[in-house]
Amino acid sequence: MKNGLKTMMAAACGVLMSGMISAATLQPKPGQSETVKPTQECKNNRCETFGVGMYRIQNTLKMNLLIEKQEGERLTVRLLNEQGQVLHEDLLTKKQKKYARRLDFSEIKDGRYTVEITNGQERIVKQINLSTQGIVEAPARTLVAMN
Repeated sequence: MKNGLKTMMAAACGVLMSGMISAATLQPKPGQSETVKPTQECKNNRCETFGVGMYRIQNTLKMNLLIEKQEGERLTVRLLNEQGQVLHEDLLTKKQKKYARRLDFSEIKDGRYTVEITNGQERIVKQINLSTQGIVEAPARTLVAMN
């Protein structure tokens, strides 16, 4: 438990130190529409050589992505839109053991987005659904007490 807590604290520090992805970098790059098709889908956010943690920051449209991996493995992290176009891509080197990124969805359109983390043989896929709900005025409520 202590190691897990230390790991999450170290990853959180990494998130704070790393830059946020701005909405400008979340736009599709021309000519990029490739998707990853590795051989094995991992379960429970854990593969043999890497693990992923992803959570939403309360009351915001930001998500933290945390990855721990074995040294000597390369990883690719991609954010894809509904059409499979690459909106953002990060490559983790063989020497990196930890990775943290804050994804900011506040300035992009509603839709279904996918975060794919892969080493070529294994992958973890996370789905993100963005939807803006219209503001609806609630009718006035009255409390009546009877004896």
